Formats: sequence, structure tokens, C-alpha cells
Amino acid sequence: MDSLFMPYFVTGVCATIVVACSFNLLRRPNLDHIPVVGHSSLLASYWFSKGREVDLARFVQEGCTKYKSGVFRVANLTHWIVCFPRSHLDQVASASEEHLSIGHALQTTLKTDYTLGQNDPRHFLLLRSHLTRNLPVLYADVRDEIVTACNEFLNPKHNEWEAVSVLRVTLTIVSRATNRVIVGLPLCRDPDWLEYNINLPRTIVDEARTLRFCPNFIVPLAAKLFTNLSGRTSQGLTLVGPVIKERLQHMAATDTDWYDKPNDYLQWWMDTSHETCPILLMQRILSINFAAIHSTANTFSQALLNLAGNPHYAQELRNEVEAVVSEAGWTTGALARMRKVDSFLKETQRFEGLVVVGMTRVAMSDIKLADGTFIPQGTFLAFPAYAMHHDDAVYENPNVFEPFRFADMPKKEFEGSRHQMVALSPDMLSFGLGKHACPGRFFATTILKTMLAHIVMSYDVKFEDDKPRPNTLRMGNSIVANPTTKIMLRKRVN
Repeated sequence: MDSLFMPYFVTGVCATIVVACSFNLLRRPNLDHIPVVGHSSLLASYWFSKGREVDLARFVQEGCTKYKSGVFRVANLTHWIVCFPRSHLDQVASASEEHLSIGHALQTTLKTDYTLGQNDPRHFLLLRSHLTRNLPVLYADVRDEIVTACNEFLNPKHNEWEAVSVLRVTLTIVSRATNRVIVGLPLCRDPDWLEYNINLPRTIVDEARTLRFCPNFIVPLAAKLFTNLSGRTSQGLTLVGPVIKERLQHMAATDTDWYDKPNDYLQWWMDTSHETCPILLMQRILSINFAAIHSTANTFSQALLNLAGNPHYAQELRNEVEAVVSEAGWTTGALARMRKVDSFLKETQRFEGLVVVGMTRVAMSDIKLADGTFIPQGTFLAFPAYAMHHDDAVYENPNVFEPFRFADMPKKEFEGSRHQMVALSPDMLSFGLGKHACPGRFFATTILKTMLAHIVMSYDVKFEDDKPRPNTLRMGNSIVANPTTKIMLRKRVN
């Protein structure tokens, strides 16, 4: 193109995008009948947050206080979030994907087609079936990876305290344990592979945020300019590609089984889907690592900070682990008997949380709630998970961290799984509820409980100079442990 006309061309494109974005904002569902909390418009939410993240936690809490059993909405830069009260949980949890779509909600927030690759429903079926069913068989490998990683990254000199960056170390250990089951040895220990997966979320979230400001008809073009799915897929393939190639060669030669055939997510996917395209296999791995690593690592980081802030609970946890392991060894069955370890982690989930609002859905058609409230097609809806977890009508002393809150429930109820971490309940939305609950929650819980049990058995932890626990960060809908926080750690003498 002639350089003389380039400025006019660029100006025209920018003007078109501005007009299109304005039109996109005007084509939102009509929610005038639902009261507003916080910013009065989407434009105001963008202006006052400077295009970054809305103070969602403050506005949602304000809405819950003001409209305790009613519906309200909060502006979140590009769309309204309509917050539902607890009374509508069953209706939303049981709704079909055709009426209230979690897939469309993910596509709205993460633009998954352009940042993670095309979604394949077989991915969730594989997690529910193969992963959960194989956990007892794979547990020795998972624990081996956790212990080996702790020995590498948490290895202070005997009887000396050492400062440890909590989130960074936790991310590395969780990434190794997770990938031991996803791609197996030796790739799960490759520093480049670990760094690649740990850095994924920031890039993907930044790309999705950019695309959210674009009207739907511009998104495919904008994705070519502002996302790099092909680049990160290629980068990942330089590491996992040789593994895939070797397995495809074995499958071509033997058709089904061979000596030392891997028992991991990658192999399950290749066996059940008969997928042979390395690019698609890489994108399946990319998706599961994106979903699993940071959420699990953040929960454990919060638990470790709670333990450092309350070191007097360590001995009680230690006593339980010692008693159970002496009878049952290190098995998934033994983990199920560690009631206090389970409760400590579940209370961390309740008290700290991962998100301000959860169980997000998009209305695929007009719906009417049981109380008569009209929700038009295209509405983005959610439940105020953090506020619900701190509801004094459900939990006694909800703003106090009580690590054995759930272990103190009647033993009969606990053994029936009602109060276990993996249990689904309208009082705890950490893993969702209903047919779209987190399919990997059994795997995540296995990693979390094994890590906590190993830490209390092998280390002492505290904050330097007995400083108070640092505050948790809230950025938009995300709740995260402060990434700069350090704890003091030393190996136990025995």
C-alpha cells in the first residue's frame, strides 16, 4: 500500500473499531429492571477502573448486603454480571447447556477458541472417567513427584530456617505433580516445560481481555492481531512433540499395548479419541494445564500461609497423618481418612476462595426465575461465591478461619462424604454444583491433601519474626495469594 495513504487507512480502521465497539455495547440485553450496584454503566466501569479490573469484590458484597435474597447486577467493563441469590442455585445447577451455558460463559470471558483452541466435550468425559478411576493406581507416582519436588525446592540445611517464596515454589511442585499424570516422566520434570505451563495463564488472560472489548464480528480479525495460539502451540510442541511422535510409532506398530505403555492423560486421549494430530493433542494438554495448575497452586499457597500464620495447628495435623499412615500407608484410601487435613484445606477454600463470583453461565434464551424475575437471552449470570461462603446464616463465625470446622462435623456425616472437600454442596461452590461441577476435583484434592500431609510431616513453617499473615489480593473476579509473600521453613529433625 502506498505510504501516502497509510495514515488514512489506519485512521479508518481505528474509527471503524471504535464505532463497532460502541455499537457492541449498545446491543447488550435490556436489564433495566434489575437494580445496579457500583458503576452505573459499562462505560463508567471502564473509565473508573482505567480499563483494568473492576473492584468486583466490594460491589458484589455491597449488593449482597443490600439485596440479600434478590437479584442485582454489577458492571464489569464489557458486560453486566447479574448476581443470583442462593435460592436459585438448584435451578441453575440443573439447567441444560442449551438454556444456561457454561461453555458460552467461558467463551465470553476467555475467548477459548482463539486462546486455547477449539473445545472438545470428550475432554471433560475423559477427566470424569479415566482420571478419577485411575487415581488409586497413579497415586504412588503423584506422591513420588511431590516428595521428589519438595526435596529439590524445599531443601534448607539441617535445622536452619530458610525463606521460601510461597506461590512460586508451590506452582513448580503442583505443575510437576499434575504433569506426572498428564505427560509422565521425564517431561514433567523438564524446567522448560514447567516454565511454559506456569506462564500460560497470564498470557491467555491478557489476550482474552483484549478480545472482550471487540464486537463479535471483529473478534476473528482481532485474534489474528492480538493472540498467539499458534505460537504457544508450536512452542509446546518443541517439548512434547517427540513424546507424541514416539507414542504414535508404538501405536502404529502394536496397535494397542506395548511394554511400559504410559498410563497418563496424553495416552488416554490418544487411545480413546484416536487423535493423531500433534497440534490438537498439544492444545488438549494446554487446556488442562491452564485449568489445573494455578487454581490448585493458589489454594495450596493460601493453605500454607494459613499454616505459617497458625503453626500451633501443625502438630494436630501431624498426629493425624502419622496415625493414618501407620495403619494404611500412603494410599488414596489413607487420604480419605485424613479428616483434619481435608478440613484444613476445605476451610482455606471457604475462607480465602478463588473467585468473587462463581458458577457463571450465559442465558441462551429468555428465562423466568422462580420468583418471577425475567432474565433476557445473552445475560451473563453468576452467584456471589465469596459472600455466600461468609454468610453467617450458614456458617458460625464465618469471618474466622477455623481449620477443623468440617472435621468437627458429626463423624457419621463426614464418612458419608457430605463434608469432604470433594463433596458438592450449595454451601460450598469452590468446585461448582450440578452436572457442570469441576470434573478434576478428585485429582486436585488428591494433590492438595498429599502436599499438606507431606509438608507437616517433613517441615516446620512460620512467618519471619512472627509477622501477621499478608492480605489476600483481589483483582477483578480473581482471589489470589500475594505472589511476593515468603514464609520461613526448616526441615524437621526426625
